[in-house]
Amino acid sequence: MTIFDHLEELRNRVFIAVGAWVLASGVMFVFRFDVLDWLQRPLPDAMTLTYFTILEPFVASMQIASFFGLVLAAPVIVAQVWGFLAPGLYPEERRYAVPFIVLTALAFAAGVAFSYYLVLPITIPVLLSFLGDAAQGLLSIGRYIGNVLMLLAVFGVMFELPVLAFLLARIGLVRADMLVRTRRYALVILLVLAAAMSPSGDPFNFALVAIPLVVLYEISIIVVRFSQRSTPRGEPEPGATRA
Repeated sequence: MTIFDHLEELRNRVFIAVGAWVLASGVMFVFRFDVLDWLQRPLPDAMTLTYFTILEPFVASMQIASFFGLVLAAPVIVAQVWGFLAPGLYPEERRYAVPFIVLTALAFAAGVAFSYYLVLPITIPVLLSFLGDAAQGLLSIGRYIGNVLMLLAVFGVMFELPVLAFLLARIGLVRADMLVRTRRYALVILLVLAAAMSPSGDPFNFALVAIPLVVLYEISIIVVRFSQRSTPRGEPEPGATRA
């Protein structure tokens, strides 16, 4: 294929991916009230959301529709990415297409669930309790939805780490011994990322982000080791030179 053929294929796959996202976002826009009710559950019972500008309800609705539309369309989007990259892979590597697509969607969903059911119920009360009864809070719906969706997205992406490690191990770009050798440097980078992603600067919320990141890195090492050991006899080891 020429460079123009690759660009044409890329254009078509981007069109399909964006189309799936737009369609899924339209579906989620219809169900935005149900999703909004779900997103408000971590809040204290006496607290409600409000808006301060005429555009804020529309912006919040679009944030909800866009984010959960992306989640809904994720299998199609990942399939388009894989379809574009697959011609450059070896035949034994292409058979991981379906597991990669399924595991990518499941890992992101697991990260969202972890954030929603564990992190948010702990983080939100802690953040709202710093002034006690000295002040009464009015939460902007736009900022609340934006912050919550950002946290859900961050944990969703974090949980993709073992899936990415498995894929990179199967195509020979990552090995377990390399991850072990660079563990101390990786941990420093992960802790810096955790500090940047933490909802607040207190150690408690920092730990809520840092601990899962470190655990996911260790899980990635185990996944890569398993990937290396599960290479069928007769198939080249990941990273080995193929004739």
